[in-house]
Amino acid sequence: MDISGGAAVRGSAIFFAFFAFSFLPAPAIPCSVMGCAGDGKEMRPNFKVRAFHDGKPLSGVSVRIARTGEGGGEKFLLGTTDPSGSVRITNLPPGNYWIYTDLLGIGAGTECFHVAAHSTSKALKSLKYEWGDLAPATTNIKGSLVDSQPGPVGTPIERLLHRVAVPIPNAKLTLHDALKGSAIPTVTDDKGTFSYPGIPKGTYVLHIDSGTAPGGREYDSSDILIVLTDKAKMDSLRLVRREAGGGSCGGTSLELQ
Repeated sequence: MDISGGAAVRGSAIFFAFFAFSFLPAPAIPCSVMGCAGDGKEMRPNFKVRAFHDGKPLSGVSVRIARTGEGGGEKFLLGTTDPSGSVRITNLPPGNYWIYTDLLGIGAGTECFHVAAHSTSKALKSLKYEWGDLAPATTNIKGSLVDSQPGPVGTPIERLLHRVAVPIPNAKLTLHDALKGSAIPTVTDDKGTFSYPGIPKGTYVLHIDSGTAPGGREYDSSDILIVLTDKAKMDSLRLVRREAGGGSCGGTSLELQ
């Protein structure tokens, strides 16, 4: 893909556009993009981005490159990895950049890099990312969604200390097979529980739509990476509504506990 003047296709489909930082999905963006020591790795103007899972090429991974610094912050390169697990970048102008890679809302890698006006011998020809290598394992894809709410009695501090788990009913979930591309929807019952029986072993992404817990407490959408295997010690999933706090990007989501 040539971004020096217009768009050209090399391998997978890709295009160059002008947007604001808010265009990138939240899971792919750090809460604050900070400068990196030495401007990160030096890349050649032409390089390849490769994505893998369990050592095998992974297709469908979103690759986003944002230019930063003077004149930056508004230029984006967008594309996905092809069946060989790669995307080729061509004629990238000199400058400082951030790269974001993710599949189904789960990040594969994020880092800064730069392209020099005259490449040195240290300039790299490729970047490699492994997706899904830190997924929690479970023997079953079933569990519950709860909202940890302040207790009903006592002082404000006592209510915060003695919280109660309130089930979240009618929450919409979708189980994605990351490698086969299938998607299975379901909804939590009155007790906030869900179950996906008869699912073959593998790596999945459980997506929870944004919604509202009892009492009008809203939560944002979440994506949870899961490995289903007989060797796991965990046999069920408990997803708890998380309050936005220090170090958070804001918003309230569901986290695996």
